[in-house]
Amino acid sequence: MIKSLEKINWSENMSVWLLLASLIALFFPSHILWTQCLIASVLCALAWSYRQGCHDKTNLVAWAMIGFYFIICLSGLWAEDTALFLRSIQMKIILLGMPFCFLVWSKWKERQVHFFTLVLVIALSISAIYVLFNYYMHRSEILEGILRGQSIPVPFKDHIRYALLLCFGLLLCIHQMDSMRRREATTNFWLWLVAGLALFSYIQFLAVKTGMLVSILIVFCFIAYKILSKRLYLKGFLVLIACLAAMYGIANYVPTVKNKLSYFSWDLGKYKEKDFKNYSDGERIESIIKGFEVANEHLWLGVGEGNLALQMNTESKKLPHNEFIVVWAQNGIIGLISFISIFNFSFWISLKRKNWMAFTYTLAMFIANMLEPMLETQLGLTIFILPLLIVHSIELKDTN
Repeated sequence: MIKSLEKINWSENMSVWLLLASLIALFFPSHILWTQCLIASVLCALAWSYRQGCHDKTNLVAWAMIGFYFIICLSGLWAEDTALFLRSIQMKIILLGMPFCFLVWSKWKERQVHFFTLVLVIALSISAIYVLFNYYMHRSEILEGILRGQSIPVPFKDHIRYALLLCFGLLLCIHQMDSMRRREATTNFWLWLVAGLALFSYIQFLAVKTGMLVSILIVFCFIAYKILSKRLYLKGFLVLIACLAAMYGIANYVPTVKNKLSYFSWDLGKYKEKDFKNYSDGERIESIIKGFEVANEHLWLGVGEGNLALQMNTESKKLPHNEFIVVWAQNGIIGLISFISIFNFSFWISLKRKNWMAFTYTLAMFIANMLEPMLETQLGLTIFILPLLIVHSIELKDTN
C-alpha cells in the first residue's frame, strides 16, 4: 500500500479542484456531497503529508482554527445536553480538517488563482442568471415579499451566506483585475473589471444587508490600499466620491434595495415599540440581548458547545446573530479569546506580508460574525474557513 502511495502522480492543482468542489457543493440541498469533498481533501492531504511533508507549518491562522476546535471540544465536559454537543462538534470538524490541509498544501501560484477565480465566477454567474430570470418572472410577488421581510429566492440554502460567497468572488475578481493591470493585459483587465462590476451590482440587487455591507467594504479597502500604496490621493478621493454617488443611486432607484431599506426602517420602528415577534431585524436584536445575558451568567466556562439554544429564554430559540456572543456563551472567556485569536493572527500576518486580500477578507468576516452566527451552520463555517485560508495561501506579488 505504501509503495502504491508513493507512485501516485500528485498534481499541484489537486487543492484547487478540491476547494472548488467544496464551494460548489454548497449549492446542493444535501450535505452529502460537501461532506465527501471534505473527506477527500483530508485524505489527499494525509497522503501528501506522507509523501512530501508539510509545506506551511507556520500558518498561524490554520493553527489558531485547530486550537479553537479543541477548546470547544473541552466544553463538552460541562454541556447539559451531550447529544447537542456531539452534533455541534461533528459539524465543526471542518475547523480541524481544512486547516490541516492548508498546513500540507503548498502556496498557490498566480495561474492557479486565475483558474480558481474563473471557475468560481462562472458558477456564480450561472446562479445569478437563474435568480434574475426568476425575479423577472415573479417581479411583483418578490418585491411585495421584500416589503414583508422576505428575501429574493436564491439557489442556496441561505441567502446571507450566498451573498457572502458572492463577496468572496468579488474579492477575487478585483485581484484578477489588478493583476491584469500590472501585466498590462488590457483586454483581460477590462473583462475582469466588467465581471467585478456585474458581481458588485448583483450583490446590491439581492438587497441582503450583510452582503451589501461586505461588498462595499471590499471595494473601499481596495481603493484605500491603492491610495496608500501609490499615494494617489486626488484620484482616490474622486473614486470614493463616485462610489458614494453610486451607492446613493442604488439605495434610491433599485427596487429591491429600496424595498429592503423601507422594511428595515419599519422593522426598527416596531422594535422600538417593543413589538419584535416574527419580525426579522427585531428578533435579531432581541436574540443578541438574550445571548449576552446567558454569556454574562456563565462568564468563564459557558454553557457548553451546542447548548446555547436550551438556555435562551425566547420562544423562537433563535441563536444570537453575533458569533462572538455565541462563542462566549457556549465556551466561556477562553473560547472567546481562542476565537478572536484567529482574527488577530490573520490581521497580523496580512499586514506583515502586505496581503491586502487577506486583510480585507478578515475584516469582512469580522463584520459578518458580528452580524451573523456564522459558525453554527456548515454553510457559514465553510464560507468563513475556506476563503480565509485561501487568501492567506495566495502569494501576492507587488501590485503597485
